[in-house]
Amino acid sequence: MTRSSDRSPDELRVSLREIAGRAAAEAERQAIRLALRATRGNKSQAARLLRVDYKTLHVKIKQFGISAKQFRQS
Repeated sequence: MTRSSDRSPDELRVSLREIAGRAAAEAERQAIRLALRATRGNKSQAARLLRVDYKTLHVKIKQFGISAKQFRQS
């Protein structure tokens, strides 16, 4: 793990908004992966589980580069 004292000043100039955005995106990615695993890759069921529209889920899956196929085999 890198300590903050080992980082350059430019690396420390990250806004809280940017940090929150990254954390939210990672949480969404994990939630989608968990829902797809729970539904064995069924995107319609995963969308219902996540309480989002199917189209929204489809866009997020593409955005995060997730393949539903890999969850169908588990």
